[in-house]
Amino acid sequence: MVGEQQATDVLLLDASCLLNLYGTGRLHDIALAINWRLGVAHYVLDAEVLFIRNTNACGEFQGAVPVDLTPFICEGLIETFDLGGPTEQAYSVMLASLIDDGEAITGSVAISRGFAIGIDDRKARRVLSERSPDMVLVSTLDILQEWSSTVSETELRDALITMSSAANYVPGRRDPLYDWWYHIVCGNAN
Repeated sequence: MVGEQQATDVLLLDASCLLNLYGTGRLHDIALAINWRLGVAHYVLDAEVLFIRNTNACGEFQGAVPVDLTPFICEGLIETFDLGGPTEQAYSVMLASLIDDGEAITGSVAISRGFAIGIDDRKARRVLSERSPDMVLVSTLDILQEWSSTVSETELRDALITMSSAANYVPGRRDPLYDWWYHIVCGNAN
């Protein structure tokens, strides 16, 4: 299990984390295998999680592909959350002065309700951890590392490569799981 879970087992995903997971082409399997209930704020779903990249075998951009999370929501694999009452709304406005709107809304809902948050952006992680030191912050790679115990290394490698292309995601060298990612994606290329 990723991190220590709080009173709830909901992992509220920000847009980039959700797009990364969707971009693996294995979101259904990931959602079933990990020890979190995935969630997303309606704002993020409606305004930010819109497209992934379609690329050819050489990695050249071929156009955008609409993201359709409806099957995941209907199946109960992703739960949606509205920004709640005046406290969450006010906190979201305050956070939006520091980080982008989707991260602010996601952070406000997660902090208010005691959810963990799936987020990769370093600045947003810093801002949210300063505002809520006990909040569990989970990265895309944390989630994928947890999922990795349920699939072969070949399946994992394929998902990570697909994610890199579809979601345009390559972790930074400062990511604590960069070496793990690099070994999976590039380690067998030698």
